[in-house]
Amino acid sequence: MEKRYFDFRDIFQVIRYGFSGRKISVHFIGLVLAYLIYEILVYLSLFIVGGTAAQDFWNKHALLPVTPFGAPELALITEIAIWVGLISFACIFFFASTVASKITVEQLRGDFFFSVGDALTFLKAHWKSVLGAFTGLLLILIFLALIPLSIAGLGKLPIVGKPFLMLTSLFMPIGFFLGVLIVLITVVFGVSLLFVPAVVAATGADAFETIYQQFAIVWNKPWHMVCYEALLFLIKLIFVPIWAFFCLYGFSIVLFPIRRLHAEEMKSFMSHVNGWLAGAIEKLAALPYTNTFGVFDISSTAQGTGAFTTTGTAIFLTITILMGAGLVVAHLFSIASAGNTVIYTVLREKIDGQNLLVPPDPESTETSN
Repeated sequence: MEKRYFDFRDIFQVIRYGFSGRKISVHFIGLVLAYLIYEILVYLSLFIVGGTAAQDFWNKHALLPVTPFGAPELALITEIAIWVGLISFACIFFFASTVASKITVEQLRGDFFFSVGDALTFLKAHWKSVLGAFTGLLLILIFLALIPLSIAGLGKLPIVGKPFLMLTSLFMPIGFFLGVLIVLITVVFGVSLLFVPAVVAATGADAFETIYQQFAIVWNKPWHMVCYEALLFLIKLIFVPIWAFFCLYGFSIVLFPIRRLHAEEMKSFMSHVNGWLAGAIEKLAALPYTNTFGVFDISSTAQGTGAFTTTGTAIFLTITILMGAGLVVAHLFSIASAGNTVIYTVLREKIDGQNLLVPPDPESTETSN
């Protein structure tokens, strides 16, 4: 096991632990699965709506995901499909983060051969803790928010509404502390988005213990957490663009000979891809230093369906570009998973002195059983 300082110096190890084929693969597969679920649900709902709904959506957004707030003209069933897709993405992301965090924890403990399969077995036994922690915090927030909402609603009742509001104003000091509590739990929920997978992976805790650990972080070491997360953000800001640069230029170098020898065909391919990705290629080419080899040039004339070979090539190019973008995002998520795991182990040592990186003793575990 490597030497640990349990301070900001440990955060720099994330550069190595985040650039891991296993963790990037886990998040990449999760992204692919979430993307397919989203696209299938959205376009299935558009076909159910009928008419020109699917074609209109394709003309505006094509294969790019949108949020429910980004397309207010959509039918209700499509908005529901988008929300279901986003919730599915969140669940898959946190499950993938738990797997990546478990691999990181075991690596920090000295087991560099801990496999994805072992991490998936761990997730199978503890996925309820991950969802339970988020669900529990949301239910607490909803319950507390219902109190002022109920009072405001009852205040609208005829005759008794105004006197009721006057009586409840006597409890305004309690209401003030209720508001502070809601703000605190909102902050804790935000922190849980960072640390729930790490807590479950490092401790195997149940949902209640996981929720308690979120409160412990916020209450005991808030500024340590903020500083460590700021340092982690800086690492992401530096190393994710470097990885994106390698992916982009690797793709460009491979296609450069085709671009030189078959310029018009290449432009035609990219025109199709640009249309299927809602103009993303055109925007990408406009960025500095991204189109040095000219592989992202598109034809100035509008492209139709084209020949079978052109369409087929464009399909595979689209899939490749989406995969490349997925690898960049997966690297970002991998750094986040590894980084938040390291940060949690540091914070836990500072809060109660417990070193989570000491492997559990099998003999003591058998004795306790």
